[in-house]
Amino acid sequence: MQPKLSIVIPVYNVSQYLKKCVLSCVNQNVDHDFFEIILVNDGSTDDSLNICKALIAEFPKLRLVDQENKGLSGARNSGLAVAKGDYIWFVDSDDWIATDGLIKIIDALKSDLDILWLGHDVWLNEKSIKTYLPQALPQPIVGDEFFKDHLNDLFYIWKFIYKKDFLMRNKLTFYEGLFYEDLEFTPRALKVAKQCATLPLVCYHYLVRPGSIANYIRDKNIAHRFYILNKLADLLDDNTTKTYKTALIHVIIHTTENTYNMAARAGLKIPEDGSIILKRIKSNNWKSHKVSTKFKLLKASPTLIYNLNTLLYKVYNLIKP
Repeated sequence: MQPKLSIVIPVYNVSQYLKKCVLSCVNQNVDHDFFEIILVNDGSTDDSLNICKALIAEFPKLRLVDQENKGLSGARNSGLAVAKGDYIWFVDSDDWIATDGLIKIIDALKSDLDILWLGHDVWLNEKSIKTYLPQALPQPIVGDEFFKDHLNDLFYIWKFIYKKDFLMRNKLTFYEGLFYEDLEFTPRALKVAKQCATLPLVCYHYLVRPGSIANYIRDKNIAHRFYILNKLADLLDDNTTKTYKTALIHVIIHTTENTYNMAARAGLKIPEDGSIILKRIKSNNWKSHKVSTKFKLLKASPTLIYNLNTLLYKVYNLIKP
């Protein structure tokens, strides 16, 4: 029997969290013939591979891909390549899924969807601190409408379940070697999606932990964000609908402003791609789009505003309690 859903779990140095993640997927009130779990060990140097093997010994239906380190995108691509399910769910190995969530997901996937978008909550210090539930939709909508009216800048790949045929037909794989791959991938997928639905239930538990990519900023982080912003600007071609263009311009402008602030806060230099995306914003006549006064100043005098922000962050770090 072909599984309805493939759960792909990239694994890299997560020995402390891995078993909880996998068990949350295994211990669901759904016949295991309806789904498969693929563990992609991405060159872990801790005990993660041994934990994978122990879990497979206990649960023989788990599948293991063991590869040299390719990064999160490479691990996702490897899992996608061997997945047998009609739908794909990429689950991060330091998070876990909701008890009894899978039966609700599989029921929602009875409709012919390109994308199903899930609710989630955020966990910090063993407590759920915030919940994000999508708005219920009476019927599926197209991707550009979903992007503009529902996404709310929540690009996380694990919030989405994708039809595998939709990914394959549109050649949607992840750029390898990039941080913030979700920011790049999600707008690209939504540009071509025709059937998007939501499941307004907490299906996924996201763990905030020290040492994750999201909590450690260095030159590479800034460079990759500006590179992605330029890739997103490339999507604004003649085939772009007005709805999609509005949504994507919002993302580009606000993420550009946030990335300049991130670089200033960390005391990191702005790479060439940062200057390029600002020039593209200026030259593409996006004046009608609402922007903050701070961003208007950044467009007018990027070096001055960056230097001022850097100074302000330094002063703040000196005087904060």
